Amino acid sequence: MLDLLTIGDIKLDTFVVLDEDNEQCCLRMPDAKLCLDYGAKINVKIVDSQIAGSAPNVAIGLSRMGKKTAVISSMGEDTTRPLALEVLKREGVGTSFVETVKGEKSTYSVVLNFRGEKTILTGHIKHEYHLPTSFPKPKWMYVGEMGIGYEKLYRQVRDYAKKDGVRIAMNPGSVQIEELKRALFDLFPHLEVLFVNREEAQALCKSTAAEIHKLAGALFEYGPKHVIITDGVRGSYEYGGHELRYCPIFPSKLVEATGAGDAFASGYLSAVMSGESCAEGLRWGAVNAASVVGFVGPQHGLLSKNEIKQRLETRPKFRVKTI
Repeated sequence: MLDLLTIGDIKLDTFVVLDEDNEQCCLRMPDAKLCLDYGAKINVKIVDSQIAGSAPNVAIGLSRMGKKTAVISSMGEDTTRPLALEVLKREGVGTSFVETVKGEKSTYSVVLNFRGEKTILTGHIKHEYHLPTSFPKPKWMYVGEMGIGYEKLYRQVRDYAKKDGVRIAMNPGSVQIEELKRALFDLFPHLEVLFVNREEAQALCKSTAAEIHKLAGALFEYGPKHVIITDGVRGSYEYGGHELRYCPIFPSKLVEATGAGDAFASGYLSAVMSGESCAEGLRWGAVNAASVVGFVGPQHGLLSKNEIKQRLETRPKFRVKTI
């Protein structure tokens, strides 16, 4: 039996790290606009291309922690697909449910990093997503980012969860949060865990509230059993209807932040799957995320279960508190 089956786009990310001292790049505040000299040739510090996406990131993260995982995805007929299959197989992730969409290109992104924050330019495949006609029953499903055409799949996941009792975790993508369709909200009551960052929480709640407890409470009313809100350098929170738990970030050096949320989800889910508490899940997630941001890309820094435990042992005062 699979421990985890992830669902979502597999894409090729090209990472570009802009030099903080380059006068051709600047931040315009308080508008939070990244500005580049128009028509200029701008030197960059790092350029790299890697297979990415929340579905493969989480599947690889759990595989490194000893879990049996596979990915459901759709890819185009291009060079990204064989590269993705090679990476997933090398990481021990099942690829039998990665289908080819003829005549289409695979999803892609360009990730611009400047002063520790990322700006992502993304192109998704537009098509109708669906579950395979048959697949081995997993203990967990993880629903990640995907492009336009996800509504049918969301209904299938909802019905599958009701029928077979599979535990569902989810991090909606930018398309889903922008559209806020009924299919998204109909899935929420069947979620074991909903992962979002603060900005995503505000968008889902249609609220400008900055208080995490208000956002967590509003999201909990939509039906998930556990709401996880990550808030960048300010840490993470978990709410399951009674107490709001808070976990600070685990100390690390920030190089590039892509995949931090996926790494956090991988750590949290691994802990819960291993019989640990939600509070311990927050700690595992924080350590995994702290490791990933020390590298360019979402997967190089993903840790094993033993590596997470060893790092926690070095900081016995790193604790979760109730607020």
